[in-house]
Amino acid sequence: MARSVWLDFGQPQRGLVEQLQKLRARLLAACLTDESGLLVEDWCRVESGLAKNFWSEPVDRILCWDLLNYMTPAELGRLSELMIRRAAPGCRVHAMIHYSERDMPAAPAVYRLQDGLELQFKASATDRIPAPRYSPKALEKSMPGLRVERTLLLNNGMQEYLFSII
Repeated sequence: MARSVWLDFGQPQRGLVEQLQKLRARLLAACLTDESGLLVEDWCRVESGLAKNFWSEPVDRILCWDLLNYMTPAELGRLSELMIRRAAPGCRVHAMIHYSERDMPAAPAVYRLQDGLELQFKASATDRIPAPRYSPKALEKSMPGLRVERTLLLNNGMQEYLFSII
C-alpha cells in the first residue's frame, strides 16, 4: 500500500490520528479557526506560518469538514488555489455543507471520529447565523479547479461533498 498524506483544516482529533496510524499515512493539521471557531485573520496565508518541511509532500486527501460554510465565494476561491497548489494527482477533498436548514451555528463545529468510525460533531457556538446553503454549481463556480464528484444528503440535513481536483 502506498503512503498517503492527509490535510485536516479542522481541530486536531485523536480518532482520526488513530485511524490513520493503521495506514501508511501522514496527517497535516492546519486548523484555520481560532479557539472560538472563527476563521483566523490570516488563514489564507496558512503556508507562511508553517515550517518549510510541512509542505514537503503533495497532499492526497483534504478534510474541510463544515469550514466552507463560513467562507465567502472569494475566500472559497483562495482556499481552492491553496489546495490545488499542494494537491497530489488524484487528490480528493471532503466537505459538509449546511443544506436543509436556513441557519447554522455561528462558528464551525468540532468533529470527532469515534470508535467504529462513527463521526460525532459538536457545535462550537450556540448563536446561529444564516446558512449560505451553497449548491454544487455555486461551489464549483467559487472554487475553480475543483469538481463535485459525489454528494450525499445526511440525516442531519447537511450535504456531504467529495470533490476531485481537476
